[in-house]
Amino acid sequence: MNIGILLCGDVPAKLIEEFGGYSDCLKTHYSLDSYGSVKTWNVYQHNEFPKFINECDVYIIGGSPSGVNDNLNWVKDLTTFIQSAFRAKRKLFGICFGHQVINYALGGKVEETKRGWGLGAYDVLLKQNIDELTSGQKMKLIAIHQDQVISTGTGFEVLAGSEFCPHYMTKYQDRVLTVQGHPEFTAAFFNALLSQRIDIFQQDEIEAATITEEIKIDSLAFNRFVTDFLFAKQSLSF
Repeated sequence: MNIGILLCGDVPAKLIEEFGGYSDCLKTHYSLDSYGSVKTWNVYQHNEFPKFINECDVYIIGGSPSGVNDNLNWVKDLTTFIQSAFRAKRKLFGICFGHQVINYALGGKVEETKRGWGLGAYDVLLKQNIDELTSGQKMKLIAIHQDQVISTGTGFEVLAGSEFCPHYMTKYQDRVLTVQGHPEFTAAFFNALLSQRIDIFQQDEIEAATITEEIKIDSLAFNRFVTDFLFAKQSLSF
């Protein structure tokens, strides 16, 4: 299996030595190297894309400081690529910005919400079983976002949401999965990231968003669900 990472942002330079780059983060949390060959394209800096849509079976699109409405050329090109990959029945997995741009590219709408920043770990209500987490149960992942999916891509179903973020997790059949949160973030990384964002957030906001030992994050269960969705043998018939 060939797995592609479309890099739309990266770990701040001051944190790379300790935590590695964003592609490293994805490879670690989803054990990508154990499922096949992994290649990364730097979309946001170099406008790099696979030469052929079918070059990979699965494409992963992660977070970005940019938004889908920023009128950037690389975002426009990424939107076109997502549409082509979808038509070619490639698997797609989107995290945060990736969640937004996939829904946007496939008929949805994304806006900066008046509800403010989704910062830290907040609960969403599950509408489907997610690994050991059952429908009707609350799930908590780390998040850092201001934009939200206002309406989903055409034919997408919502798997989890809340009053604050109604379209938190979406899916299209067995081909596309997206989530607004950051299940690939550890508490240590997120807290270190907050320390690099003093130009954006006030100290009291940072303190309120800091992940402490008392806060239970459901990343392990969620990430098992993701790997099953992307790599289970029964879902690889394109």
